[in-house]
Amino acid sequence: MFRLATNPSILKQYVDSFNWGHILHNLTFVIIDLVLISIFFLIIKVIGQSLVNHLFGKYLQKEKKIGPKREGTLKSIATNTFNYILEFFWLYSVLTVIGIPVGSLLAGAGLLTVALGLGAQGLANDIITGFFILFEHQIDVGDFVVLDTITGTVEEIGLRSTQIRGVDDSLNFVPNRYITNICNMSKDRLKAEINIRVNPNSPIQQIIDIVKEVNAKNIPLTDGIIDEPQLLGTVDLGDGTIAVKEWIPCKDTAKFAVQFKFLQLYLEAINDAGITLPNNKLITPIPQK
Repeated sequence: MFRLATNPSILKQYVDSFNWGHILHNLTFVIIDLVLISIFFLIIKVIGQSLVNHLFGKYLQKEKKIGPKREGTLKSIATNTFNYILEFFWLYSVLTVIGIPVGSLLAGAGLLTVALGLGAQGLANDIITGFFILFEHQIDVGDFVVLDTITGTVEEIGLRSTQIRGVDDSLNFVPNRYITNICNMSKDRLKAEINIRVNPNSPIQQIIDIVKEVNAKNIPLTDGIIDEPQLLGTVDLGDGTIAVKEWIPCKDTAKFAVQFKFLQLYLEAINDAGITLPNNKLITPIPQK
């Protein structure tokens, strides 16, 4: 039996039984159809992307109906939705050209349908959560946010996930259904927090007077500050150090610039006054018995 199966004459008869001309003819037309379909959908993608860019890049900016962050968010959602729909129809067309009856398979595969239905629950949750994030203006592209353990800037909001560029420049993909607690630090106004660490024997009142002098001179000249500074005085930072704390209300886009600028001005003025500040955290030693 083994010799019969490996007989060259039988294999040759089996191979010769194929109508290679017909097979190559059909294969050529299938390949041509796949190339034409791919080119067609590529053209549709380019045209659609151009329309999206035109709508969000020119018309809405001209009409001034939405801000730049909101525009970026809506543009991201529109682009993702368009790409998902286009990819679905491209895949459906490719399978149809190959000869796979997609409709019949989906209609007859009961277990597959149930499995897909269970798997689609997560996708549905992602889409619904993403819709509410968009509808309620919870976050927009360009916002600086804290999502649980992830801190960074929103780069893209999609139907399934949100992309966060971390402070270490890492790109984090967060499924929308897992976004349960959002701390948005880019909602119009923030407080630039400034802590000037001091020694227990430092001239606290003199340092506070220096801070007030610096504020009186520089706050009217600084863009982004929207209210008077709140000088809280001396506080315990909870790590063995004390500091003179101040909050400066400012626009969300100016927070870090204001914080860096005024901390530098305070330190320079305190140094010019001959006051020595601690170089490191001041830890009070426990006396040994």
